[in-house]
Amino acid sequence: MPAGRPADILACLGWDRQNNDISAAELGAVLRSWEDRFGARLLEVGFDEIRLLVTRPPRTLEEALPIAAEHVMFSDKAHAECEFVGQIAASIVDNPFWDFWWD
Repeated sequence: MPAGRPADILACLGWDRQNNDISAAELGAVLRSWEDRFGARLLEVGFDEIRLLVTRPPRTLEEALPIAAEHVMFSDKAHAECEFVGQIAASIVDNPFWDFWWD
């Protein structure tokens, strides 16, 4: 997919979650931020889910907590079996895979 950077691929694909209030362009803006800060790259795209490969995930729970709050705002579901910011934070410490999906 020709795109200026990996974060722009969703918009280039026209990928959109119809029952979500966030557009592909807005998703791309968040992904660009994570690309710059954490080395996050779009790895997989499904019908209602994406997976990122993260080269610089947070190393401590303290670092992960504000990032987990971003994850909650970004998608309906972030990381399997995690519903709360603290659970998400614990799941992303030293984790190179960040998973998101929308209902």
